[in-house]
Amino acid sequence: MSERTSQRPRAPLGRRLWRPPENREFVLGLVLAVILPCVAAWMAVDLYVFDHFPGVPFLVATVGAALVGRLGASLIATSASGVLVSVLAVNPETGIGATRPQDLIAVGVFVALSFIVAYSLALKEAARDEADDARVEIETLARALAAERNTMHQILQQMPNGVMVADAAGAITMQNARSREILDFEYPLGTRIGSPHLALPWVARRPDGGEYEPRDYPMSRSIRTGAVVIGEPMSIERGDGTTVMIEVDSAPIRRSDDDSIAGAVTVFQDVTERIETQERLLHLTKRLQQIQAVTDATLTQLNFDDLADQLLHTLREILGTDSATLLLLDRTGTELIEHTTVGVETDGPAAAVPIGRGIAGKIASTVSPLVIDDVSTYEVVRHWLTDMMSSLMGVPLVYRGQVRGVIHVATHEPRHFTSDDVELLELAANRITSALERASLHDSRAAMSRALQRSLLPATMPDIDGVELAALYLPFSPNDEVGGDFYDVFPHGEGTWGVVIGDVSGKGPDAAAVMGLAAHTVRTLARYEERPSAVLGALNSELLRAERVATERFCTACEMRLHPDDDHLRVTICLAGHPMPFALRADGRVEHVGAPGTLLGTFQDPELHDVAVDLRPGEVIVAYTDGLVERRGANIDDGETRLAELLSTCTGLSAHEIVARVQRALIEPIALDDDVALVVIKKR
Repeated sequence: MSERTSQRPRAPLGRRLWRPPENREFVLGLVLAVILPCVAAWMAVDLYVFDHFPGVPFLVATVGAALVGRLGASLIATSASGVLVSVLAVNPETGIGATRPQDLIAVGVFVALSFIVAYSLALKEAARDEADDARVEIETLARALAAERNTMHQILQQMPNGVMVADAAGAITMQNARSREILDFEYPLGTRIGSPHLALPWVARRPDGGEYEPRDYPMSRSIRTGAVVIGEPMSIERGDGTTVMIEVDSAPIRRSDDDSIAGAVTVFQDVTERIETQERLLHLTKRLQQIQAVTDATLTQLNFDDLADQLLHTLREILGTDSATLLLLDRTGTELIEHTTVGVETDGPAAAVPIGRGIAGKIASTVSPLVIDDVSTYEVVRHWLTDMMSSLMGVPLVYRGQVRGVIHVATHEPRHFTSDDVELLELAANRITSALERASLHDSRAAMSRALQRSLLPATMPDIDGVELAALYLPFSPNDEVGGDFYDVFPHGEGTWGVVIGDVSGKGPDAAAVMGLAAHTVRTLARYEERPSAVLGALNSELLRAERVATERFCTACEMRLHPDDDHLRVTICLAGHPMPFALRADGRVEHVGAPGTLLGTFQDPELHDVAVDLRPGEVIVAYTDGLVERRGANIDDGETRLAELLSTCTGLSAHEIVARVQRALIEPIALDDDVALVVIKKR
């Protein structure tokens, strides 16, 4: 308030002495300034007052006008009075020239004195009015400041955070209700922070457990050093035995004139619930990560023994136990066999645990978890449990309603496993059970897939006079399913051979069905049809009629009829939605051959074209599926360009050498994301 008052501009003197015309006092003063001199003149002429007291009536008129109308009216009254006095002081018989000089001097002195008196009275009145205005302004500012202080006090009292204010000496000047609630204590106003005479019912501690000294409180540091503290964690051990976690902000209060510290304000909030929630989330996140670790292990390890060992090590680390044991049901379904134990050396060869006996047998028979705080109180079949372990927790492995085994973990020192531990072990056991089932079936499933794939591909390439053949097939299937790409070489009429390469949509049994149908149809029809387009057209009809084939039964194919001759090899090519093969000429040129056609299994009348290409000795045709040139996020045209550039460097290489070079340059450096089939035909 003092700063704003001192900066308020002071009005000019004339403005302070002159009232605005609409002021009634000014109008009244002006009227009196005109009337009173006339009255004074009347008193002087008719009552002869002037003879005895010359100028007094006019002085009274001037002062009266000054008292009522301030300087403006006073000037008018003074001027009028001076004129009248001058007129009356002149001897009418002798004239102005006969007037004595001392009379004129007296008139001048009178006018000057009248003006000085009027000016002094007006200035005093202006000062009094200004003082009244200043007093009113001060009272208004004081009321506004009191209202602001009351509003601020109410705001601080209603704040959800604790607020405390102290002066430069560290004496508490304000403490809101929330701070009293958090601290469970109310500071008497004026009490200094850390006063030895004040017994506090709470203890403040740092995150490391160290106790705060009074001079180390954030508010004390702000007063003492001017430090600004933001978000300092602190635990408050209250008198009722509860602990509250708070975050403290503190800042000094500085004076505006010299920037010295006048006090400090501290704001703190109760973050106990937030920290507890964060700890719970951290705990849950850690558990989920641990479960994910178990899941990842089940997906990456395929060998049964390696998988079991990895899972038990992971489970032991997750639960912080000293041992983890997997027992599996034997073929008879009456006994559990200890398959793997990690963390401890057991008591010799694994012994069968009958269902219903011992700890594992009881878990299997009841199909329910079991938590044992003291293993020595239970009958056991495997004595290493009572010899080395104190506490144990186990759950059954259940798959499709049947018990497949038991997993239990144990500790050397006594421990009480919580419900969270049991829940985690059960969830891990469920995932482990499925993984173990998959692992046990993996070898047979993989063998079946490999056998089926081999049945759909030629075992060896036929020996054709004047022709060199080489092929490559690389399946991409994380689940060991049959891929969708295929190739085949077979007789194609008298003296000719057929080569087909294709790509079936989908994978697994559906793809195998389409591949089997395509291979059988092409081989059969090639004996009777000379044109490759006729063979692929018949295959298209079969795919459209074959109800036993899955819904997605379309495929692409490249069928080539080889007609060897002494000086050249004629290759008749028909494409059905398949990438165009490349021809490598003897001079190193690489060009596309064939004409694009419609994919098979979609339209009744596909557009198919036969194109004849002659290969001279040393020239090559390379047919492939799109998995060779197409990569996720890349353009297929770029892949074909890279293949063409690579083939241009293969002049003079054998068919097998070309396949090997393509594999090294285009397949091995980049992880596959689709099946790859490649067939190389070279004229010797």
